[in-house]
Amino acid sequence: MPLQELSAINAATDASYPSIVDEYLALWPQHLTLQAAKGKMVTQEGDHADHSILLLSGWMALSKSLPDGGTQIIDIILPGDFVLLGATIAPVAACSVEALSDASYTIVKPDRANGPDPVMARMRLLMAAVLVTTQARTAELLLRLGKSSAASRIAYALIELYTRLEPLNLAHRGRFNLPMTQHKIGEFVGLSNVHVCRTMRRFERAGIITNLDHQDIVINDLSALAEIAEIDLDVFRREILLRRPQ
Repeated sequence: MPLQELSAINAATDASYPSIVDEYLALWPQHLTLQAAKGKMVTQEGDHADHSILLLSGWMALSKSLPDGGTQIIDIILPGDFVLLGATIAPVAACSVEALSDASYTIVKPDRANGPDPVMARMRLLMAAVLVTTQARTAELLLRLGKSSAASRIAYALIELYTRLEPLNLAHRGRFNLPMTQHKIGEFVGLSNVHVCRTMRRFERAGIITNLDHQDIVINDLSALAEIAEIDLDVFRREILLRRPQ
Protein backbone atom coordinates (compact mmCIF):
# COMPACT_ATOMS: atom_id res chain seq x y z
CA MET A 1 0.00 0.00 0.00
CA PRO A 2 1.62 3.32 -1.05
CA LEU A 3 2.53 5.71 1.74
CA GLN A 4 0.27 8.45 0.42
CA GLU A 5 -2.73 6.19 0.97
CA LEU A 6 -2.00 5.50 4.64
CA SER A 7 -3.19 8.82 6.03
CA ALA A 8 -6.22 8.88 3.76
CA ILE A 9 -7.37 5.51 5.07
CA ASN A 10 -7.46 6.73 8.67
CA ALA A 11 -8.20 10.44 8.32
CA ALA A 12 -11.94 9.94 8.56
CA THR A 13 -11.70 7.96 11.80
CA ASP A 14 -8.93 9.70 13.78
CA ALA A 15 -11.45 11.96 15.55
CA SER A 16 -13.50 8.91 16.58
CA TYR A 17 -11.04 7.69 19.17
CA PRO A 18 -11.60 9.06 22.68
CA SER A 19 -8.73 9.98 24.98
CA ILE A 20 -9.03 8.30 28.35
CA VAL A 21 -6.17 10.54 29.51
CA ASP A 22 -8.11 13.72 28.73
CA GLU A 23 -11.21 12.35 30.44
CA TYR A 24 -9.28 11.30 33.55
CA LEU A 25 -7.31 14.54 33.87
CA ALA A 26 -10.48 16.59 33.52
CA LEU A 27 -12.08 14.53 36.27
CA TRP A 28 -9.01 14.55 38.54
CA PRO A 29 -6.91 17.66 37.73
CA GLN A 30 -4.96 17.26 41.00
CA HIS A 31 -3.65 13.81 40.04
CA LEU A 32 -0.11 12.76 40.96
CA THR A 33 2.15 12.26 37.93
CA LEU A 34 4.97 9.76 38.39
CA GLN A 35 8.06 9.44 36.21
CA ALA A 36 9.93 6.31 35.13
CA ALA A 37 13.24 6.39 33.27
CA LYS A 38 13.85 3.95 30.44
CA GLY A 39 14.65 0.52 31.87
CA LYS A 40 13.06 1.16 35.27
CA MET A 41 10.97 -1.68 36.69
CA VAL A 42 7.82 0.09 37.86
CA THR A 43 6.20 -3.03 39.33
CA GLN A 44 7.58 -6.52 39.90
CA GLU A 45 5.51 -9.61 39.33
CA GLY A 46 4.16 -10.70 42.72
CA ASP A 47 4.29 -7.21 44.26
CA HIS A 48 1.35 -5.91 46.28
CA ALA A 49 -0.90 -4.06 43.84
CA ASP A 50 -4.45 -2.88 44.49
CA HIS A 51 -4.48 -0.23 41.78
CA SER A 52 -4.26 0.45 38.07
CA ILE A 53 -1.85 2.46 35.94
CA LEU A 54 -2.83 5.05 33.35
CA LEU A 55 0.10 5.76 31.04
CA LEU A 56 0.36 9.45 30.16
CA SER A 57 3.44 9.37 27.94
CA GLY A 58 6.13 6.97 26.80
CA TRP A 59 6.14 3.20 26.39
CA MET A 60 5.91 0.41 28.98
CA ALA A 61 5.84 -3.38 28.79
CA LEU A 62 3.94 -6.01 30.74
CA SER A 63 5.99 -9.18 31.14
CA LYS A 64 6.20 -12.58 32.78
CA SER A 65 9.48 -14.26 33.75
CA LEU A 66 10.67 -17.81 34.33
CA PRO A 67 13.06 -18.75 37.17
CA ASP A 68 15.90 -19.16 34.65
CA GLY A 69 15.49 -15.53 33.58
CA GLY A 70 13.53 -16.09 30.38
CA THR A 71 11.06 -13.26 29.81
CA GLN A 72 7.96 -12.95 27.66
CA ILE A 73 6.49 -9.51 27.02
CA ILE A 74 2.75 -10.04 26.90
CA ASP A 75 1.72 -6.50 26.00
CA ILE A 76 3.19 -3.14 24.99
CA ILE A 77 1.59 -0.22 26.82
CA LEU A 78 1.25 3.06 24.93
CA PRO A 79 0.00 6.51 26.01
CA GLY A 80 -3.63 6.34 27.06
CA ASP A 81 -3.53 2.66 27.93
CA PHE A 82 -5.08 1.59 31.22
CA VAL A 83 -3.47 -1.36 33.01
CA LEU A 84 -5.44 -3.16 35.71
CA LEU A 85 -2.59 -4.42 37.93
CA GLY A 86 -4.58 -5.56 40.94
CA ALA A 87 -7.75 -5.05 42.94
CA THR A 88 -8.72 -4.66 46.57
CA ILE A 89 -9.61 -8.33 46.91
CA ALA A 90 -6.89 -9.53 44.48
CA PRO A 91 -3.94 -7.29 45.42
CA VAL A 92 -1.12 -9.12 43.67
CA ALA A 93 0.55 -8.00 40.44
CA ALA A 94 0.40 -10.87 37.95
CA CYS A 95 2.91 -9.16 35.64
CA SER A 96 5.96 -6.97 35.86
CA VAL A 97 5.77 -3.45 34.43
CA GLU A 98 8.91 -1.99 32.83
CA ALA A 99 9.48 1.39 31.17
CA LEU A 100 10.66 0.83 27.59
CA SER A 101 11.28 4.57 27.24
CA ASP A 102 11.17 7.52 29.59
CA ALA A 103 7.54 7.53 30.68
CA SER A 104 5.04 9.34 32.87
CA TYR A 105 2.03 7.74 34.47
CA THR A 106 -0.53 8.07 37.22
CA ILE A 107 -1.88 5.57 39.72
CA VAL A 108 -5.64 4.97 39.60
CA LYS A 109 -7.12 3.77 42.88
CA PRO A 110 -10.64 2.25 42.97
CA ASP A 111 -12.14 5.41 44.46
CA ARG A 112 -11.02 7.33 41.37
CA ALA A 113 -13.25 5.20 39.14
CA ASN A 114 -16.19 4.38 41.39
CA GLY A 115 -19.26 6.46 42.15
CA PRO A 116 -22.74 7.14 40.77
CA ASP A 117 -21.96 10.39 38.93
CA PRO A 118 -22.34 10.32 35.12
CA VAL A 119 -18.72 11.39 34.69
CA MET A 120 -17.63 8.38 36.74
CA ALA A 121 -19.81 6.12 34.62
CA ARG A 122 -18.20 7.59 31.50
CA MET A 123 -14.74 6.88 32.93
CA ARG A 124 -15.65 3.29 33.75
CA LEU A 125 -17.01 2.87 30.23
CA LEU A 126 -13.70 3.97 28.75
CA MET A 127 -11.63 1.86 31.13
CA ALA A 128 -13.69 -1.23 30.32
CA ALA A 129 -13.31 -0.55 26.60
CA VAL A 130 -9.53 -0.25 26.95
CA LEU A 131 -9.44 -3.60 28.75
CA VAL A 132 -11.48 -5.18 25.95
CA THR A 133 -9.11 -3.88 23.27
CA THR A 134 -6.18 -5.14 25.36
CA GLN A 135 -7.70 -8.61 25.35
CA ALA A 136 -8.24 -8.40 21.60
CA ARG A 137 -4.61 -7.66 20.79
CA THR A 138 -3.37 -10.19 23.37
CA ALA A 139 -5.46 -12.83 21.64
CA GLU A 140 -3.95 -11.87 18.26
CA LEU A 141 -0.43 -12.11 19.67
CA LEU A 142 -1.07 -15.48 21.36
CA LEU A 143 -2.49 -16.88 18.13
CA ARG A 144 0.71 -16.04 16.27
CA LEU A 145 3.01 -17.21 19.05
CA GLY A 146 1.37 -20.61 18.82
CA LYS A 147 0.68 -20.95 15.10
CA SER A 148 2.75 -18.54 12.98
CA SER A 149 6.20 -18.16 11.49
CA ALA A 150 8.86 -15.72 12.66
CA ALA A 151 8.02 -13.42 9.75
CA SER A 152 4.32 -13.43 10.64
CA ARG A 153 5.03 -12.63 14.29
CA ILE A 154 7.28 -9.67 13.54
CA ALA A 155 4.96 -8.37 10.81
CA TYR A 156 2.12 -8.53 13.31
CA ALA A 157 4.09 -6.64 15.97
CA LEU A 158 4.96 -3.82 13.55
CA ILE A 159 1.37 -3.51 12.31
CA GLU A 160 -0.09 -3.56 15.82
CA LEU A 161 2.22 -0.81 17.04
CA TYR A 162 1.71 1.35 13.96
CA THR A 163 -2.06 0.93 14.12
CA ARG A 164 -2.14 2.00 17.77
CA LEU A 165 0.35 4.87 17.41
CA GLU A 166 -1.29 6.57 14.43
CA PRO A 167 -4.43 7.84 16.24
CA LEU A 168 -2.08 9.20 18.94
CA ASN A 169 -0.24 11.24 16.29
CA LEU A 170 2.90 9.27 17.10
CA ALA A 171 3.10 7.68 13.64
CA HIS A 172 2.99 9.54 10.34
CA ARG A 173 3.01 8.27 6.75
CA GLY A 174 4.19 4.84 7.82
CA ARG A 175 6.96 6.10 10.10
CA PHE A 176 7.20 5.71 13.87
CA ASN A 177 9.78 5.54 16.64
CA LEU A 178 10.37 2.09 18.10
CA PRO A 179 12.20 2.37 21.46
CA MET A 180 12.82 -1.38 21.66
CA THR A 181 16.03 -3.30 21.07
CA GLN A 182 15.94 -6.43 18.93
CA HIS A 183 16.18 -8.36 22.19
CA LYS A 184 13.03 -6.67 23.52
CA ILE A 185 11.22 -7.24 20.22
CA GLY A 186 12.20 -10.90 20.54
CA GLU A 187 10.73 -11.03 24.03
CA PHE A 188 7.48 -9.67 22.61
CA VAL A 189 7.18 -12.07 19.67
CA GLY A 190 8.84 -15.11 21.25
CA LEU A 191 11.98 -15.14 19.11
CA SER A 192 15.72 -14.79 19.61
CA ASN A 193 17.29 -11.46 18.67
CA VAL A 194 19.10 -13.34 15.85
CA HIS A 195 15.73 -14.34 14.35
CA VAL A 196 14.46 -10.79 14.77
CA CYS A 197 17.53 -9.34 13.05
CA ARG A 198 17.34 -11.77 10.11
CA THR A 199 13.63 -11.23 9.60
CA MET A 200 13.84 -7.44 9.77
CA ARG A 201 16.64 -7.52 7.18
CA ARG A 202 14.50 -9.70 4.92
CA PHE A 203 11.72 -7.15 5.15
CA GLU A 204 14.18 -4.36 4.34
CA ARG A 205 15.62 -6.17 1.33
CA ALA A 206 12.09 -6.73 0.04
CA GLY A 207 11.36 -3.01 0.41
CA ILE A 208 8.52 -3.63 2.86
CA ILE A 209 10.09 -1.59 5.66
CA THR A 210 13.00 0.76 6.20
CA ASN A 211 14.85 0.58 9.51
CA LEU A 212 16.45 4.01 9.53
CA ASP A 213 18.59 3.98 12.65
CA HIS A 214 17.40 0.97 14.66
CA GLN A 215 14.90 3.35 16.32
CA ASP A 216 12.77 4.77 13.51
CA ILE A 217 10.79 2.33 11.38
CA VAL A 218 9.08 3.18 8.09
CA ILE A 219 6.44 0.81 6.76
CA ASN A 220 6.69 1.18 2.98
CA ASP A 221 4.14 -1.49 2.04
CA LEU A 222 1.43 -1.96 4.64
CA SER A 223 -0.56 -4.40 2.49
CA ALA A 224 2.44 -6.71 2.07
CA LEU A 225 3.13 -6.61 5.81
CA ALA A 226 -0.53 -7.38 6.56
CA GLU A 227 -0.44 -10.34 4.18
CA ILE A 228 2.60 -11.76 5.97
CA ALA A 229 0.90 -11.21 9.35
CA GLU A 230 -2.36 -12.71 8.01
CA ILE A 231 -4.32 -9.66 9.14
CA ASP A 232 -7.41 -8.04 7.68
CA LEU A 233 -6.51 -4.41 8.44
CA ASP A 234 -10.08 -3.11 8.57
CA VAL A 235 -11.23 -5.81 10.99
CA PHE A 236 -8.06 -5.46 13.03
CA ARG A 237 -8.53 -1.72 13.50
CA ARG A 238 -12.12 -2.22 14.64
CA GLU A 239 -11.01 -4.79 17.21
CA ILE A 240 -8.13 -2.96 18.86
CA LEU A 241 -9.04 0.74 18.61
CA LEU A 242 -11.66 2.61 20.59
CA ARG A 243 -14.56 4.41 19.01
CA ARG A 244 -16.86 6.92 20.59
CA PRO A 245 -20.36 5.59 21.34
CA GLN A 246 -22.91 6.76 18.78
